[in-house]
Amino acid sequence: MLPPRDIAETIRKLPKIHCPSSRRPALRPRNTPTTDTKLVLGVASMQQHMTDEGWQLTHGLSLNDGYVHCGHDLPEPETDAAALLKKYDPSIVVVQDKREWYPQPGNFRDPKAAFRNVSDLRLHPSMKLTVLKDSHQRPEWHKQSADEMGVHAWIVYYHPEIVKHLAQYVRPEDCIRTYHTLDRAAVPAFQAERSEHSIISGAISNAYPLRQTIHRNLYMLSPLTYLAHPGYHRNGCCTGEYLKMLSNYKVAICTSSRYGYTLRKIIEATAVGCRVVTDLPIDDPMPEIDSNLIRVHPTISMGDLRKVIHDAADAWDAETQRDYAARAIERYDYVYETNRLSLMIENKYKELINGL
Repeated sequence: MLPPRDIAETIRKLPKIHCPSSRRPALRPRNTPTTDTKLVLGVASMQQHMTDEGWQLTHGLSLNDGYVHCGHDLPEPETDAAALLKKYDPSIVVVQDKREWYPQPGNFRDPKAAFRNVSDLRLHPSMKLTVLKDSHQRPEWHKQSADEMGVHAWIVYYHPEIVKHLAQYVRPEDCIRTYHTLDRAAVPAFQAERSEHSIISGAISNAYPLRQTIHRNLYMLSPLTYLAHPGYHRNGCCTGEYLKMLSNYKVAICTSSRYGYTLRKIIEATAVGCRVVTDLPIDDPMPEIDSNLIRVHPTISMGDLRKVIHDAADAWDAETQRDYAARAIERYDYVYETNRLSLMIENKYKELINGL
């Protein structure tokens, strides 16, 4: 059986999309005193997306001192960036991933969430950050967006080396890494008695080669359950029901895609007490919960995988998993993680200010 992959192997097997690097813009000197006001431009309807971690990021940031949550149906409902700058003259502006608010025909996202005049951000003497979630998607488009806004730093969910390989315009030193989050209130009570054995869930595509192989060979991995992806929509968040269902299982297979992404499933499964089998790169540890992960190589044989799953289920221990669940809930609760993020943003701002 091959050892787990590492980041270098993951990158070697990915295409390199050439996209010129974006130079970090200078933080423009202010003609007025620095304010303590910070803006976070978010999307209210993300509360109703199939998965709600994007909402948790901007809402969670807005709970920190000085942040104003801006956007359609948010506490500050203005969607004109020029008007927001004039009203607040902020020191920091965080903008949600453009894919979440830019109007595109046939998209499930809310067209009312679109922000206007974002190019005005570029000349404003504030530090600008934007969220970059799936760095492999439309790199040229995201680069143009970052240049238009004069972005000083990116908030990323995944390992910066992988992000940089897929999005060549990104400056690794200007990546602020956060993690996917959950809402502790949505996590069901720990189930010490488990009626189900093992589960794998999610979309089936060539982005998930191990998941594809498992789906084709489910008969070899009995009693493994496959749960189909519900599709992306904004008809109501599915996270609560998903966690409740997941809490009945001992083992969850949480693949990290061909890109080696630290996906939310890993955190969710740990938070409800599952042992996690994953192909996440070995040198991308998960804070506080890494020892709950059983890492396998994406090309593992189904015979070897069957043994890994059954050994994990046979060794499942309620008190051990209760401890991992408590750690996951504490470490990845969105209030905690966005507070940590706000401190990293503040440190980046001080770094740029000191460079003036």
